[in-house]
Amino acid sequence: MPQTPNISENLLSTHFILCTERTGSSLLSLILNLHPQILSPSEEPFALYFYKSYKHKVVWTDKELQDFINEFWLIAEKSLELFFTSKENLFNALSPYKNNLPYDKLVNIIYQQFVEPKPKDKLSLIVDKQIKYFFYLKELIKLFPNSKFIILVRDPRVNAQRKKLRNLNAGTSAIYLSALWRNTYKNIYYLKKHERQIKIVKYEDLVANPESTIKGLCEFMDVPYTHIMLETEGMYEKFLEIQKNKINKEHVDYLKDFHSGLFTKINTEKISLKENEIDETVNNKIIHLCSDLLKEFKYDINSTGNGKLNVNDYLQILKAYLYRPLLIRMYLHIPLGIKLVIKKIRKP
Repeated sequence: MPQTPNISENLLSTHFILCTERTGSSLLSLILNLHPQILSPSEEPFALYFYKSYKHKVVWTDKELQDFINEFWLIAEKSLELFFTSKENLFNALSPYKNNLPYDKLVNIIYQQFVEPKPKDKLSLIVDKQIKYFFYLKELIKLFPNSKFIILVRDPRVNAQRKKLRNLNAGTSAIYLSALWRNTYKNIYYLKKHERQIKIVKYEDLVANPESTIKGLCEFMDVPYTHIMLETEGMYEKFLEIQKNKINKEHVDYLKDFHSGLFTKINTEKISLKENEIDETVNNKIIHLCSDLLKEFKYDINSTGNGKLNVNDYLQILKAYLYRPLLIRMYLHIPLGIKLVIKKIRKP
């Protein structure tokens, strides 16, 4: 029988990494998880998905807890077998509080079941990462009013090329991918408008100057810096080795390929584009499209033209808007019961 994981009795502070794909977010989560006081879980927006249905619930029966855990397992977006503990352990962690288990305590306990091999007795901070959160800021602030936000960003021209190589986001047009980047990061203005605490971390600084970047991040989160946070080499491989019996070999091989950068020391190998890797015309169009945010994040513009967009470019921009933010925002407001039906249909 699996043992119940240790959990902190106190509510842990919860902060967020906001980003898009291929910005080094998996590397940053790995770095944070090496800190004994920080837990950075896998990308599961469960706290928002369950909020409307369970925000007022405090007293639970054993059956209600079991039903909730089954719903949690069903709605998961990634492999809980790899990143999470077990249903039994989650029940054993929740059950002692069933007569007084408000929503914030429920969410906090669930967070602590992620990254199973990590000791939980010294935790003081959750740092959650989820691509969709940039489009759910209003709801996120309401649920976590004291949260801080780490904005992890990468030059949109490099970001578009790295996404193209991985065939991410259902499209390979550099304009489409750059429009997704802009749709994501323009939400920083919402955080500034509402005077939220934010810390901008550029991928380029993270890999070129990791120690000073992580020290600044620790100061922002009010936790002491420790040098072991940068000892990442071999850590992801060790994690997969511990967890390998929980998932099939094909998925392990996929993760090793997709996160191949986590197997080496932090380096600047993919910090910029190679010569002639991006067409000059495309470069100018991306600069035209993202100029305000490029200035916001202090990226060099290096434009040699006006970057005039054509009809096809505007169609790519429209396609990006339909995908993000429109589709993602619509999904949040679908009732939980319908979300669960969709998951039952889609999951084997």
